[in-house]
Amino acid sequence: MAADTGFIPVRPQPPVKRGSLISVIRTVRDNVIAAWGHEAYERAHIQYRMLLRRILLANDPAIIRHVMLDNWGNYPRDPLGQRILEPGLGNGLLTSSGADWKRQRRMLAPIFSPRRVQAFGPLMVECAAALGNRLHNGAPVDMADAMMHATLDIIARSMFGADADTDVSAVGAAMDAYQVTVRPGVADLIGLPEWFPRPGAAKGRAALAAMDAIINDLIGRRRKAIANGRPAGDDMLGLLLAARDEEGDGKGLNDAEIRDQMATFFLAGHETTATALAWCWYLLAHDTAVESRLHAEIDAVLPGRDPVWGDMEKLPYTRMVIEEAMRLYPPAHSTSRVALADDRIGDLTIKAGTAVIISPWLMHRHKLYWKNPERFDPENFSPTASAARPRFVYLPFGAGPRICIGMGFAMAEAVLILATLARRFRFRMAQGAVVTPIAKITLRPQPGLPMVAQSR
Repeated sequence: MAADTGFIPVRPQPPVKRGSLISVIRTVRDNVIAAWGHEAYERAHIQYRMLLRRILLANDPAIIRHVMLDNWGNYPRDPLGQRILEPGLGNGLLTSSGADWKRQRRMLAPIFSPRRVQAFGPLMVECAAALGNRLHNGAPVDMADAMMHATLDIIARSMFGADADTDVSAVGAAMDAYQVTVRPGVADLIGLPEWFPRPGAAKGRAALAAMDAIINDLIGRRRKAIANGRPAGDDMLGLLLAARDEEGDGKGLNDAEIRDQMATFFLAGHETTATALAWCWYLLAHDTAVESRLHAEIDAVLPGRDPVWGDMEKLPYTRMVIEEAMRLYPPAHSTSRVALADDRIGDLTIKAGTAVIISPWLMHRHKLYWKNPERFDPENFSPTASAARPRFVYLPFGAGPRICIGMGFAMAEAVLILATLARRFRFRMAQGAVVTPIAKITLRPQPGLPMVAQSR
């Protein structure tokens, strides 16, 4: 079984000089998951200070439940995360809070209903098959880049289907450029006030100019078409334009709000799924036992054909592989909240102003909750193992009221893409390739994922 022979991927190691504040800050800035020492993978919680910031690392599912569900109103998103994300995502669903967030969530929920997501299924398979048609036996391919392009094609056509003639590649390029600029600075990490200058912010805003130009043009063109009698359309842009707050004031979203939601969809609906799939191919290339079982399932369910929506329930092991890849390499690797008021969880006191860090990267590899936490083993997600696992230990999509609204879309997309490509190919690492997980907005493989396609 894979549990006995499974691949154990290398994780980034913490800085040698743990006592040096400058060393720790530099590591957090460049790759936050490399900053965690061994105790972070072993203890239920750790409290510490980083100059002006009081911090609680929460590795206990009871603490996580309290912060993200039971008393979530006392724990809004950390302003540090807001400062990093807002230049790109504006006041979209991922970054908004309070009544504004509740209004957005109500209005956007119908867009991600099971019926709506199912309607995008054929498009997901079509884009994956198009990628497969471009590959051939022995072809070198950067699978991280290939997954980015495939999911970009899917999200672009899902969002702008009625304007499919528009080249939205610049949107993906802008997001890539934006990610390069996104990292917390020294002022953020030590808790300096918001008015303190942060030079990197200007670079981030400049990277997004091309994306904003395309999105705003598409919104304007669609509004003009609607004014001329055309339907809004069944793509995501049309659904956003048609959305109304039926439980509130009955109004729709203005152009700025639609822009922010579309930027959020691009990141959450393209970047995260692509990253999860890239890590799937990386792990499968290193464990032929798991790969063989995956191929056996796909061959039995899909004899000589690509998948359709109804096949997903017949591909449980395919889904288990994806879930295990997201355990070891969660695309959304970290989140943080800030306590508004003093709070108490059992014997633990949390002072107002404390930043509570919840790290799926740590929870998913924590020695308290996983038998072999570093080992690649899809059996962690068998029905029996999943039923026995406490809630709030596995958090690839977050938890509580703010759990990812696009979770169903992302999982369907991942299963359909993985099945479509694995039916035709296996992928092997290029000779001498060394890959490291780097935590930016998402957990990307660095310097990419150089592989070779092998026809099956």
